[in-house]
Amino acid sequence: MVQWIDRSDAGKLALSGPDAYGCLQALLSADLSRLPVGGGSATALLAPRGQVRALARVLRAERGWLLQCERPALEGLFRGLWNGRVGWQMTLHKLTLQQGLVTLAGEAEEVAALLAGLAGAGDAADADGAAHASAAASLRDAAAADAIARGPEHAHAPLTLAGMPVRVVRSWAGVDLIVRADRVERLTAALAAAGATSLDGAGWEGLRIARGRIAYGADAGERSLPAELGLGPATVATDKGLYPGLQTVLRQQRSGTVHRCLCRLHADHALLAAGDTLEREEASRAEQGADDPPPRERVPAGEVTSALAFDGIGLVRAGEGPLVHAPSGTRVRATPLHDAAPSL
Repeated sequence: MVQWIDRSDAGKLALSGPDAYGCLQALLSADLSRLPVGGGSATALLAPRGQVRALARVLRAERGWLLQCERPALEGLFRGLWNGRVGWQMTLHKLTLQQGLVTLAGEAEEVAALLAGLAGAGDAADADGAAHASAAASLRDAAAADAIARGPEHAHAPLTLAGMPVRVVRSWAGVDLIVRADRVERLTAALAAAGATSLDGAGWEGLRIARGRIAYGADAGERSLPAELGLGPATVATDKGLYPGLQTVLRQQRSGTVHRCLCRLHADHALLAAGDTLEREEASRAEQGADDPPPRERVPAGEVTSALAFDGIGLVRAGEGPLVHAPSGTRVRATPLHDAAPSL
């Protein structure tokens, strides 16, 4: 089953000009040097002391670079790029209100089949020659859409779907469709007619949590460090040139000490909610008899950052002993995130 959700509130920026690549390579944490046109990467924008100002997706397009991020990350991303543009021949474009973004979630085969149908659903041509050209273009778009839907994450291309220019981007959930803002309603109607069903916010949040994807503004913020979030080397590179925050990244990598980290959470008998306190049961230092079992006491150990029903994501301090959901007293299983990536 393929489902769609309108995520047009996501932040969207574009960079153009002869120095656009150099500027991004100098400011963002991902290594963009090997990205081809039609490729992309998850990335972060770090403060000089290493805190995460924004998490985003960067795409290399035909005539520049495109960036998308969760809305809470937009201000930090824009300010960082705006202040860092000084001395570079590049232009920063705001596209948040001009473009819409619709996500298709589902298995690659089902998403590919739906996109192939939309690629052949354009307006009919009048002349025979134009009809043949239109059919050939539809076949090309269908093949390209199939390749993107089955391809690596962040692969993208501009296509024509349901008679509209759309940029199709491979995402962790399926594909993202970027279209002009005034055509979002028409696009979602075409998706519904093709058999896709709508996905509400709670359903999307459950899917994101199940996949362990980080939402900036919920699981991460301007005080977070890359090591705490479990960001992988593809997102935060250490073998490229200097960029803001790299020294902190290298220092923490060398020390190997992370005092807290993002974890997947699961409670068998308690409903989790964002903001819930997590505690850890530790042996008490209180005096006791020789034959008495060691008493246990609970100490603060973290917080749930995102949750839906029994599952969630939380920031947990390092330590030994069972983890407990403080409001209910139920034990919680925590699995650290490794090679984590943002939800957009």
